[in-house]
Order: sequence, then structure tokens, then C-alpha cells
Amino acid sequence: MKTIGTYIAIALLALSSCKENRPSKVERAGEPNVYNVENDDAKMNEAIEKAKSSIQEFTTALESDNPDFDFFALKQKFETSDGGSEHIWIQDIQLIDSDFIGIVGNEPVYTNAIELGDTITVDPAKISDWMYYENNLIVGGYTIRVLRDGLTEEEKAQFDAENGLLFK
Repeated sequence: MKTIGTYIAIALLALSSCKENRPSKVERAGEPNVYNVENDDAKMNEAIEKAKSSIQEFTTALESDNPDFDFFALKQKFETSDGGSEHIWIQDIQLIDSDFIGIVGNEPVYTNAIELGDTITVDPAKISDWMYYENNLIVGGYTIRVLRDGLTEEEKAQFDAENGLLFK
């Protein structure tokens, strides 16, 4: 089940870019959709703050070795050359000493700072979300929830069918 769960999560919400004058959704052939959000989006900023304030829950779960927990991922903000930012999922998270180490799980669109598949040390100050699966249900994923909640009923049905995500 890990392989299926990992693929689903990667294919979901690739990134959330916070930059004005970009379309709200960028569709890419063979790649996850990119959802663009304004820097001052109150609901998204609340979700990011909720993720930051609850990061200890993620760390505790990661360190627990609970067999019901799987696919640990963090979302990190990366600056773009035009003054904006792009939030990208880092997967296969490990805690080494006090550093989160993981692999870039999405193909960047607006930043050249990293590439798909790079192994990086996550900057704790730039974490914008976290998630893991507990018995195939997503724990965390606050920014994903905001994006999904903003969709029409038809778009939600399509989103759910494409991604198969269930939230705890």
C-alpha cells in the first residue's frame, strides 16, 4: 500500500505558488496540477500557521515508529526570481539529529533553487505544511484542505477521483 499511497500524495497538490497575476490553476501533462494562491489569502495563511504551530505532532509521529503511520512529507517555501514563492512537497522525510532530510517530490514550476528528486535539508523556518498517512487517512495536509475546500462541488469530485485522498 505504501507505493500506491506515495504515488497518490505526490500526484495531488504539487505546489501552491503565492504570486499575483498567475492563473489559479496550472495543468501540466503528466505532472500534478499547480494551484496558485495570493500571498494575502487569509485561509491559506491560517493553514500555514496551523501547520507551523503543530509541527511537533508531525515530529512525534515520525519518531514513533508506529506501523500505522506512513508517507511523511513536509512542504517548504522556496523563493522565486520574480520575488514570489513556490511551496513544494518534500517526501520520504527522515529526522537526522535535529534536521529533517527528504527528497523533492514535485517538479518545480517557478523556482530554480531545487529539482525533482534532489535530497535536501528542510529549512524549519520555511515549512508551510506537513502530512502523513495514518491507516491510509491523511493527518495534517492543512494547505491541501484549504485548496480542496475552495473548489466547486464538481471540481471537488474531480479532485477526489484523481487523488483518492481521505482526511482524518
